[in-house]
Amino acid sequence: MELDVVLRYAGFAPSVHNTQPWRLTTKGDVVEIRADRTRQLTFLDPTGRQLHVSCGAAVEFARLAVRDMGRACTVEVLPEPHDADLIARLRVGDDQPPTTLEKALADAIPRRYTDRGPYEDRAVPPEVIDDIAQHCGELGVWLRALTRDERSSLVLVLADAEAAEAEDPRYAEELVRWTTGREADEGIPAEATPSWPADRVSDVPLRDFTGHAAHPHAGDSPDVPPGVERDTILMLGTGEDHAGVWIAAGRALGWALLRIAAAGLSAQPLGQAIDLAAGRARLRRELDLVGHPQFLLRVGYGTGQPSTPRHACD
Repeated sequence: MELDVVLRYAGFAPSVHNTQPWRLTTKGDVVEIRADRTRQLTFLDPTGRQLHVSCGAAVEFARLAVRDMGRACTVEVLPEPHDADLIARLRVGDDQPPTTLEKALADAIPRRYTDRGPYEDRAVPPEVIDDIAQHCGELGVWLRALTRDERSSLVLVLADAEAAEAEDPRYAEELVRWTTGREADEGIPAEATPSWPADRVSDVPLRDFTGHAAHPHAGDSPDVPPGVERDTILMLGTGEDHAGVWIAAGRALGWALLRIAAAGLSAQPLGQAIDLAAGRARLRRELDLVGHPQFLLRVGYGTGQPSTPRHACD
């Protein structure tokens, strides 16, 4: 079976700062996804949690690509106890037609992107959130749509976390490596971080890729204050906190992003609050969480932005 399409589709998966910290290979009817530690963020991801979440998303993209080919697919997570870099092994099985939803999700893989621009004032359909919550649960991951009060608490956590990061020169150095200093087929290009129009601001701080934690506010304009955007914020979390559940969270994230894209919606990560252990611990306290937050997304109807580049698969 030709699996080059599976590798290419797995390579479309989202990853922190578009680091693409994986190596994808095939052996017969087996796809292996390995961690590429040379692409692990040394400042923002000292434990490798975000690397595992990123690789988990690639696992889910690969699984859906196999299903789109009409074959069964078995996923073995961390199959070799003495080989920590082997994230997952996917075994391609017998003929098995994909479901309508699996086809729709696979079709969304090459056109999904992170939209960091403003979103329209339209509510996210509840059935999309319900579908995501159900699939997350099947992977042992919980989903929470933040309430208005929880959103207010999140704003403070995001702002304080990014301000603390901006005070450390290592943070700025790492951002430069993956933005202006990036290679052509990786990282975050300038066109993927658009400036917002003067008449709109987000009520939550979105990452400032200059590293200065500078954000516009509704009161910044001396004339007419801009409208404040309040989109939907989803949190993915787990009961435990180790490599296996990080991969599960990444798989749930990958599925969620494709369900969002298939519904004509956009999403953007709110990474500052969960980059480091201190931010995640504060989120647990502020929101009275039972479990560990693994990912935050703002979701809504976006205006469309160019996709980020990808490096070639092995």
